[in-house]
Amino acid sequence: MPNGLIVMKYDERSGLEILAKYPEEKVDISNNTLMHILNLHEFSNQPGITSLTLQNINFVTYYSGFEMNYFFVLMLTMLEDPEDYEMILERISKIILENLEENKYIEMIPSLFKQILDYPKNKD
Repeated sequence: MPNGLIVMKYDERSGLEILAKYPEEKVDISNNTLMHILNLHEFSNQPGITSLTLQNINFVTYYSGFEMNYFFVLMLTMLEDPEDYEMILERISKIILENLEENKYIEMIPSLFKQILDYPKNKD
């Protein structure tokens, strides 16, 4: 079962900023790990999914592309395959991107995370 969801934005002036994490008490991520995630997407600047394993945690990340510079990070256990969550993370990320105005996405995150938790059971 995924451990958490992180929404981040990169700005050249202020750097990488965590905008939301859920569940707050379970999501603990180092700056070093955040930089690894940023670097995964840095060269393409294109929207897309990638995965990474660091410190016994699997991560699957969706990058919105250079124009928006949003990163969506799903933290998984070592036993979970990031590929199993790529479609749902991309879908959830696009919902968040559509609700950035006035931070509407913030109140949606708990229900979106529940969709992620339910996804492996419901995808077939």
